Amino acid sequence: MDVTATRRSFSRSEVRSIIKFHLLLNKTPTEIHSILREGLQEYAPSYETVRSWVKAFTEGRSDCSDAARSGRPVTVSSDEMVARMSDLIEETLSIAHGTAYSILTQRLGKRKVAAKWVPHVLTAEQKEQRVTTAADHLRRYAIKGEEFLQRIVAGDETWAYSYEPELKRQRSEWRGPGSPRPQKAIRKQGSLKSMHIVFFDMRGILVDHPVPVGRTVNGDYYRDVLRSKLRPASNSSQEA
Repeated sequence: MDVTATRRSFSRSEVRSIIKFHLLLNKTPTEIHSILREGLQEYAPSYETVRSWVKAFTEGRSDCSDAARSGRPVTVSSDEMVARMSDLIEETLSIAHGTAYSILTQRLGKRKVAAKWVPHVLTAEQKEQRVTTAADHLRRYAIKGEEFLQRIVAGDETWAYSYEPELKRQRSEWRGPGSPRPQKAIRKQGSLKSMHIVFFDMRGILVDHPVPVGRTVNGDYYRDVLRSKLRPASNSSQEA
């Protein structure tokens, strides 16, 4: 039996039935939540959810299914919808926005998470290919050890600007108590820039090739750089 799949297969109605059953055994919300956590682990409901259903069953509710809702689910949020939600919070729940925010963040443990910027969003096939390649590298490293690592060459592209402003941390200074904070004029990143194609191995940089201004970097250009720049540099590194 796939235990993880079984835990994940429990519907909300089934979980509520478990809560209702243990309530008949005079279990407290804390005890019921512990039982659910032990059985369902990460698929168990939160303590607040368990407590709210214990309260509902105690007050006379017997149905474990969701209440029927009319109309099509809303899939977009407009200004009008936000305003309606605001009115709903104040009229239906009779609580202020600050209280609702406190419940969401402190009691339910919810948090607003920003999307993580990544260079590329990989497809499932690309992710699988990376796993396969990594496994192959580990297998070859287990056989050849450091000799295999010395043969790996990585490459990347980067922009070199005529001026790079210091980071805030780089501008920090040690000052005594009561000393004023240092001030520096804001300077923007330089407008002049040059693309560099860099190749490196475990010993360091093999090639730092500046791309001529106006030159299009495509597959043909990379092929020429690999042949005329990287291959001689790599051979020299191996001989050394």
